[in-house]
Formats: sequence, C-alpha cells, structure tokens
Amino acid sequence: MSKVIFWDFHGTLAYRPKMFISSLRMVLDEHEKDHKITDESIGQWLQSGFPWHEPEKEYLHLCEPEAWWDNICKVFEKAYIMNGVLPEKACVYAKEARKYIIAPEHFSLYDDTLETLKYIKEYGYRNIILSNHIPELPEIAESLGLMEYVDICISSANVGFEKPNPKIFRYAVELAGNPQEVWMVGDSLRADVRGAEAAGMRAILVRRPTDEPVKYFSPDLKGVIKLICQEND
Repeated sequence: MSKVIFWDFHGTLAYRPKMFISSLRMVLDEHEKDHKITDESIGQWLQSGFPWHEPEKEYLHLCEPEAWWDNICKVFEKAYIMNGVLPEKACVYAKEARKYIIAPEHFSLYDDTLETLKYIKEYGYRNIILSNHIPELPEIAESLGLMEYVDICISSANVGFEKPNPKIFRYAVELAGNPQEVWMVGDSLRADVRGAEAAGMRAILVRRPTDEPVKYFSPDLKGVIKLICQEND
C-alpha cells in the first residue's frame, strides 16, 4: 500500500523569523548604514501582494522563477518607496533582497525535524514537502539536509496554486502517484488543515494550537508519529 505524508516547510519543518522583512532590511543595512527604517515600517507594506495572500486565484503565469520574482519585487519596491527610499534605489534594492531570501544559512530546522522524517520514512511512508514558498525551496531543502528523507519538494511558486486552493493538493497527490493513504502536516489551520481536509485528506495541525476544533493536533513533530501510528492500529 502506497502511503504519503505531505509536510509544510516554514513553521513546520524549518523556521526563519521575518524572512522577507529581515531580507529587505539587510539590503538597507548594506547600502544605507544610517537608515532609520524599522522592521515594523517595512512589514506593514508586505501584508498583501504575495500569491498566498489570495490563494483562490491561479498563478500559472508566474511558474517560472524570474516571473515570480519580478512580481514580488514590485511589492518590495513599494515597501521601500513608502519608507522614503528613492524610486531608483528602491528598484535596485528590491532585486538585491532575493539573495538574502534564498540563502539557506538563514533557515534553521526544528530539533525534531530530521528525527521525525527519518522515522516516518522507515515506517513505510514517503515524505513530500508541500509548501507555499519561493521558487528556490527545493534547493534550500537540499542544503538543509531534508532531501535525505524527502522524496519530492513542491513549492507553490513552481506550481501556480497556493494552499488552501484544492488544485495544489490535487496536483501533489497526482505527482505522488495517487497514494492510497495521504496525510498533510502543517502549522497553518487554514492552509494546511482546512485546505487538506477539503481535498479529502487527513490533516494534522502542529506547533500552533488553536481554539477552533481540529481532529488531529500535536505541539511537535514527534506527536505526529504517535497520531499516525494510533490511526493504523
């Protein structure tokens, strides 16, 4: 029997606080060392414009990495301009932010990530990453050592759909070969749990407790092992 667990990446397997905000600030720190722009003043302009902010839409026209980044650079450019950066500089800074965003050294794995993935693989499941993320996510996952235990890394930026859109779940299931048993594990109630459940999957919410009712929850990844084993007993 073919069995697959789809794993969210950011906030589930790995973390990087303020990924986009910190990257935009790093560019400023490099070029304008005396700037007074804060994380908060940058962040307020990053609350919209990313594909996952409107997951009901399709983004097939952005599936090529350069197209995806050109679209996001417009968001970065506006954030700089609204903080007083000259437009000609904002255009340059927005493009430079990419090198900081994709750098694997800025990401960290949770302490229980590799141990859990290893156990799950030995237990007979295929591990597949399914995440709303940037085009370079597969390379980042490789650099972090995840691909030793993960078969496929799917980033929404390379697919054209964002969780909880059911089309990305259908895409992932088909890519996995239509397995007989499927789970989704992630830290987002809306994107990972409700989205997966709507697509007919069992889903486990991890790390971020909620007051809303969920069938499966674990504060860490080790609890995922216990939940899945219990369901198979």
